[in-house]
Parts: sequence; structure tokens; C-alpha cells
Amino acid sequence: MNDLIKKLANAEFFGKFPEGDRAALAELALPRRLQAGEYPCFQGDLWPNVLFLAEGSLDWVMVSVGGKEHILFSLSPNDVFWGHSIFDDKPMPASLKATENSTVYRWEREAILPILYRHPETLWEVAGMLTGTMRKAREIIYGLAFQPVAGRLATLLLDRFADPEDISVERDLTLNAIASRVASSPEVVCRVLHQFQAEGVLEVTRATITLHDRSALEDMMEPE
Repeated sequence: MNDLIKKLANAEFFGKFPEGDRAALAELALPRRLQAGEYPCFQGDLWPNVLFLAEGSLDWVMVSVGGKEHILFSLSPNDVFWGHSIFDDKPMPASLKATENSTVYRWEREAILPILYRHPETLWEVAGMLTGTMRKAREIIYGLAFQPVAGRLATLLLDRFADPEDISVERDLTLNAIASRVASSPEVVCRVLHQFQAEGVLEVTRATITLHDRSALEDMMEPE
């Protein structure tokens, strides 16, 4: 339990709590070890819980009517996830999926609310975080509706080259993962990447992506 208390000290929101409240959270936490590909909650579930990711990685994914998954964002160690159902008793709008073996701690609403009520400023911060998440989801959905695959792929690639000084980055996403993020198929993504290479925009190897023409990618993005 002492190890969890230390981890909570580095967590968003919980890190501001006094040690006594972090100890209370640690005592109430329900631990779970997730295997890669396992879901702690599904889209459509009533899931009034809070989740702390201690180790591993989780994706927040939305499933279309056709059954295709689209990744909205990812969680890293020390991130805290607030289930939407905890606030409105309505089904979850998306699913949580472990992308690697992960360790999580979960609190049910009835267990965590008494502690949260002692920290109203945290509830305000959570509201701000959820608002930001909603705005981000809106931008993603807008992009899916109006940007062609090349534009969405250009946006994703430019996110990887966030620093204008970056020339080459590690290729740490598979074609399937890229396709999930741009709401397309691996075959279409592969064709578009080959097109980018043929036009001299970038070069893709098994290990790296090297950017040759940043402005070309920027021109493909949907204007705001």
C-alpha cells in the first residue's frame, strides 16, 4: 500500500491531496492487472468509477456502428481516468482498452466521493479536464467527418513531429494503429504513405519516419 501512496503523490489531482487522504484512497483502491487487449470498461456500460493507471498504457476508443475502433486518446502511467457514468448515471461513450500489460487501481463512486467532497477545488479541476476532453473529441469527430484520409494522416504525422527541429522520429505505431487513429484501413494508410514517399514528403523505414517537407503536410491539413 505504501508504494501506491507514493504513486498517488505523482498523480494528477490526487497529488494535491494531503497524505492522509492519499492513504485513504490507497486503502479503498481495487487493484487489477490487465493483459494487453483487455477492456476494463466497454462503450455502453454503466461504469461509475475512477481509474488510476500505475503501469502500462490504455487507449480510450470509440466503436463505430460497423465495429471499427477509433482511438480518441491514450493514457500513460500516473494518469487518472474519470468514468462519465460517475456524474450522470448514463452509459459510457467509449471503451478503455489496455494496449500492453497494465496495472490499474479502481475506486467505485460511493467509495471515492466522500474524499472528493473534502476537496471541492479538485472537482472544479475535473470539470475543466472533462470539458477539454469533450472539445478534443469534437475536433477529432469534425476531422473524421470533413478531412480526407491524407489530411488526417498529415495531421497525425505532424503531431509526431511536434518540435519544428525534429527531422526523424521513431516509428512506434503499426499500420493497424495508424489506421485506427485516422479512421481508415491499413491498406489505405499504406497507399497514402507510399504516395507521400513518392512525392518526396517523407521517408518511412521499419524503424523511423523522416520528414523532408513539413509545409507539404501542413498544406494537406484541414484549415481551421
